[in-house]
This record gives sequence, structure tokens and C-alpha cells, in this order.
Amino acid sequence: MTALVCFVLLLSLVSGSHAWRCQEGPTLNRATQIDASKGQVFASNVYNQNFFLNGVYWTYLHGPQRMKHITTGDTGTWGVSTKNQLYKMIGGNFTRVPGLSLSQVDAGGDGLLVGSTGSRAYCLRTAYARAFKGAGSVSWSALPAYSLKYYSCGLYGCWGVDTIGRVFHTRAVNPNSCSQTGWQYINSGSLKMKMVEAASNGLVFGLSTNGKVYLRAGVNAGRTHGTFWSNIPMGVAMRHLSYDLGRLWVVSNAGNIMFCMH
Repeated sequence: MTALVCFVLLLSLVSGSHAWRCQEGPTLNRATQIDASKGQVFASNVYNQNFFLNGVYWTYLHGPQRMKHITTGDTGTWGVSTKNQLYKMIGGNFTRVPGLSLSQVDAGGDGLLVGSTGSRAYCLRTAYARAFKGAGSVSWSALPAYSLKYYSCGLYGCWGVDTIGRVFHTRAVNPNSCSQTGWQYINSGSLKMKMVEAASNGLVFGLSTNGKVYLRAGVNAGRTHGTFWSNIPMGVAMRHLSYDLGRLWVVSNAGNIMFCMH
């Protein structure tokens, strides 16, 4: 067991019975990004190589295209290339989707596909996202929101992080029309976020600009934006995270993958 995992487990044990307990995940050399949904886990590394978790081993996704960011969900598996081009996995291969260039994409939520150019948020209606099979084009809807660099949707609406690390939330974005209920600024004090991930079961996690992991407390159907950010001790700085089926997947700045359970 590595010193990193020993430290994380120690933090878990001393902080009470409701702590998150973490352990090393399947080894992937110099990981940078991870995404989990509906039992599937995808990851990318510093070489922009892409992998699918098969049991306890990472299976390399062969093909001419390499993705720096992968997401999977109701509308399929999507990726953003190093040139910010959007791809959808069709027949086991990433197929180019003409049109909008994106730096980040998220397939979470109820049939939603959302993304960011790095400064502006967009939504792709369910009909377009599910119907695309490699031919034709799709039509994105620009969201009249703040300058969002990261965007994620889950059970209780969508979350965004703007270019200076502020967090925003909207109760709902309609997957059929991309209409929204309006964005609310989430006062997080001096805390600045790099990303916020909303899970399909309602949990919401944040990753600060200095690599600390947070859980948004008090999120429920009556208070979809929650109440405050609660730190989950990790011991080392993290660079990316994702949650699915009881497991919080995290990637450290050093490129190590762990998963944590509550």
C-alpha cells in the first residue's frame, strides 16, 4: 500500500463513522481525467490516451482520435479532442460531430448533453444528442448564463463554474428545449472552484482550484442548491473527480487514481 493511500485511510478512520474511505484504484499511468456513469468508467492520461475500466484493468481504446476529456451518460459516450473538437462514440470508435468547438462536455442529467467553450455554456437537446449516428450536424443552444468554464448536470439541476472560480446553480434545464429556470450564484466565501460534478443520485462534489475535494451538503428536492461545502480530506491535491454508484473517483495531481466510498 502506498504512503498516499495510508494517509488517506488514516484521515478516514480518525474523522468518524461517516467518513469517506479511500483506496487505490486500478493503476493508470499519469491519469488526468475520469468520468463515471451507469456503472461505466472512462479515463484519459497525460498523453491523451483513453481507457475503459474492465473489471480491475484499464482497456485501451484504440482509434485514430485521442480525447482530452470523456463523458458518458444517457445520451452516449462523448469526447473532446486536443483540438477542442467534439466526438461521439459510435460502434466502439469516436466519430467527429461537426460544429461547435468545446473544451469540456458533460452527458449527465436526464438526457442532457451540455458543454463549455471555456467561457460560454451550451446545451444540446436530447433529440439531437441521441439521434446523431455519425452523419449530419447538430444544433446547440447557447445558454444565457455567466462565463462558465465547467458545466455539469445531475438529479437536482445543473451546476457551473465561471472563469474566476465562482459557482452557479440552476434548478433545471429542459432536455427537450434547453430552456432553464435561471441561474443562482452560490456564495462560497473565499473558496474558488475548478469544477463541480453533479451525480445522478443528487450528490454534488466540488474540486477547488488548490486541489481540495468538497461535498455540497443539504442538497435535496426542496433545496436543490444545498447549504454549504464540506471538505473531504484527501491528503494530496486532486485534479479531477467523478461519482457513480457509491464511488467517488478522484485523480491526483501526480496522476494516481483512487476511489472513495462513504
